[in-house]
This record gives sequence, C-alpha cells and structure tokens, in this order.
Amino acid sequence: MSVPTGKITATEAEELNDAWTNLRKNANDKAAGKSDNRSTWYSLEDMEAFIKMIKDENSAVNGVRCYLGVKTTNQDPKGYTTIFMVPTERNGNTNQDIIGANGMDRGDGGMPPDQGYPN
Repeated sequence: MSVPTGKITATEAEELNDAWTNLRKNANDKAAGKSDNRSTWYSLEDMEAFIKMIKDENSAVNGVRCYLGVKTTNQDPKGYTTIFMVPTERNGNTNQDIIGANGMDRGDGGMPPDQGYPN
C-alpha cells in the first residue's frame, strides 16, 4: 500500500494540537460553557464499514469530508463538539459533498473531553 497524501509525523500532530489549543480552545470552551470535546475516536471496523457503505451507496464517491458539529441534548443544549464525515464526489475541478448521502458520526469523544494530543 502506498503512503497516503497528507501523512504527518507525530511531531507535526503535536504542533497542530498545540496550535489548536493556543488559538481555539478558549473560544470553544467559552461557547460550550465547559471544557469542550476536542477529539473523536472511530474503530477501524466502523471506518472500514463506512467506506464500504459509501462506495456501495454512491457510485461516484471519491473521498470523505470531515466536519465539526455540536451534539446537543435537551439536558445539554450547548453540547460537545463532534466530528462527522460525509462522502464526496468530483464535480468539475472540485470535490463536493454528495447531497442526501449517508454520513457517519457517533464516535467516542476524548476522555476527558478536553484531553489534547497525544491522548
């Protein structure tokens, strides 16, 4: 298998984490009214099943886009940040979300939710 485009080192991951902490953590925590979630974990089994599902359901799928969202409840209307994924397809020179396609969420949040990298 080839090396994926965008591969980063552990040091680069730490730099990205530290930049997020310095530039975004306070604003996210303030908006959430608590220490907000900053990571989402998915099992390899679920990731492989998701990729198979989007390939089976969308003949033109060419990738996955990850979005930040907020999972709210009646008991916690400010919720926690989550990461959800949707399939994309090529449209001219751009990769666009496949409108109406099934996506994936409901991964496990970090423990504790505000734990940074490495966790």
